Amino acid sequence: MTEHNPARGPGGKLWFLPALWLALAAAPVCAQTRLSPPEYTRWQSPVTGKALELTILKPAGFQSNQPLPMIIYPENLAVPRIGTDSDRAIIRDFRTRGYLVAVLDYARNPRARVPFLNRDLYQLRDDLFRGRFLSRFTIDPAHIFIVPSGSRLLRGVVFYRDPARTLGMDIIYPSHPAKPVGAVIEFSCDNENRMGNASLAICSDTILDAEATEGFAVAMADHPVAPPYQGLDPMPDCAWKIKSAVRTLRVEGARLGMNGNIAVAGFSRGSGMALMLVTTEAMKEFEGHGENQGASSAVQGAVILSGRFTYLDLLPTDHMLPRYARAWGDRAAHREAWRREGALDYLDHTTLPLFLTINCAEGADALHQMTVLRQRLAEFGNDEIFMQDPQPRGHKVPLDPDLLDALNRYLKQRLN
Repeated sequence: MTEHNPARGPGGKLWFLPALWLALAAAPVCAQTRLSPPEYTRWQSPVTGKALELTILKPAGFQSNQPLPMIIYPENLAVPRIGTDSDRAIIRDFRTRGYLVAVLDYARNPRARVPFLNRDLYQLRDDLFRGRFLSRFTIDPAHIFIVPSGSRLLRGVVFYRDPARTLGMDIIYPSHPAKPVGAVIEFSCDNENRMGNASLAICSDTILDAEATEGFAVAMADHPVAPPYQGLDPMPDCAWKIKSAVRTLRVEGARLGMNGNIAVAGFSRGSGMALMLVTTEAMKEFEGHGENQGASSAVQGAVILSGRFTYLDLLPTDHMLPRYARAWGDRAAHREAWRREGALDYLDHTTLPLFLTINCAEGADALHQMTVLRQRLAEFGNDEIFMQDPQPRGHKVPLDPDLLDALNRYLKQRLN
């Protein structure tokens, strides 16, 4: 796809279609199905300040009245392309599997990389959320994936089964990578649709989208708690499920070209899940459930953002106190029950180095929880990187370039 350079006349009129797109459009999917020709438009990139070429490729068997899963496919980024499969082959596969594909050409702009690219990735999801991006198509908001050039998507990988609910994850990975790559897993903040675009846009969560462009494999896993979410993460059930997710990613990763190193990222209701993987490592009572029990559930890195980590040290004004009391009883009389639910309260030793961040304008409860977490880590002499997001945006994932640059360096150090 790097050869994509359509010639246009005055006013942007298309003079010819590139040979690649003609081949993509004309080659039959089967005897009865042909892929429709590409369409061209532009998208204004906040990061580059330019209108980027956007090529729209409809899926095989396109029907305008059906919600479409969508792939946004950024190409010609400013970072090395790790996957070795051709864009042509990858995109054809997406289209034959029913995806609307939007190829976004960054033309090697030097800002088309982390930490700057995150702003564009957020803008794309926000534009989709607000109906400003390809609004003439009916797009399925639960299945919008940003898959960088050279990468593929593996959906619905099951990691836990119980009678009420089967849990899965979606993995984006470099296809036949030039070298083995590490992986980042996140537990969704949307309990119903793990890749729910509204949740990602509202929280400005670009962590997985961005790190995929840096050559990592990334996985969004179902949150362990079924909807509707009430702020309660029951133990040991949650630990069983998240550890099964890590084991499953490690096993799948061996087949997909990953190096076995995994970092977890967690924001909001996913932050406690991320910390729990660290604080309960090697505790046998949390193993033995779910898939791939012969694999390791250890993680090599953890990015912990705003969330709740302990229920034994809450502000007296915390609005969740009555709900916790209804679930676990009076805290003074049932302290062990309250302790058992908090990820931080399993910490009794030095852990791997963590990356911690929270917005400067977060709520008092969340800021207090981060303070308590840092104090507990300090008690055990634990290494940490802490950076407070200086942009006063409240309960959001950071978009500050300096912070995101440090986060990216941390992941590279832990995973490569």
